[in-house]
Amino acid sequence: LSHLFHHSLDDHQLRWVQSDELDELCGQCRQKTKVRERFDELKQEVWQLKQEVQQQKRQSADKDRRMEEIESRYEQEVQALQQRLVAVEKAKKQSEAALEEKLKEKDRMIAIMEQLAAGGKLQAHVGALPMGTQSVDIDIPSFEFDVRSLTKISSCVGVQWRAFGRLLGYTNSELEDYNRLEANSEKTYQLISAWRDKLGRRATAQLLLQACEDIGVKGAVEDKLGLQ
Repeated sequence: LSHLFHHSLDDHQLRWVQSDELDELCGQCRQKTKVRERFDELKQEVWQLKQEVQQQKRQSADKDRRMEEIESRYEQEVQALQQRLVAVEKAKKQSEAALEEKLKEKDRMIAIMEQLAAGGKLQAHVGALPMGTQSVDIDIPSFEFDVRSLTKISSCVGVQWRAFGRLLGYTNSELEDYNRLEANSEKTYQLISAWRDKLGRRATAQLLLQACEDIGVKGAVEDKLGLQ
């Protein structure tokens, strides 16, 4: 306040500074105070903004890290799927090749059986025999499709009637229709009978013997039929 008053030591009187100057000074003080307050508010706002920016940066870093983890897992899963696809494709080609070989073998066997049904003997031609051999007659055991023969075969097959039926070309659902029969020998007998009716001349004794050999009862069947 010493700036606002003038003190006279002589007469010990205080003289007021002109009122308009005082008002101006007071206005400047108030304005300065408001500026300071606003400055403090701005500083607080800047600090809060910095905190928010840092928090957003941390969140962004967390998001980037999670995204990298997701991308890494995605790449690993894609690689695993690609490997599985390659393995499946390879297995598929192997299965197709094996199936093609089986079909060729089946066609060859059907051709052989048709020759047997027509003449009773099989002509083996060049390419299947040693060089210099033109042909050879091969006697293959055969039997009649009568009730006695089929009964003997059915008794030898026994509990393996399902595997026997699959070798004859039956599906699992078709085999279930025969499962209602009680005796395994009766199931086998009915399977052979239906198979013979379906194939006609192509249903040969050799095909039955081959199926018996595949389930390990060919020797027993040949003994009962007297083919050895």
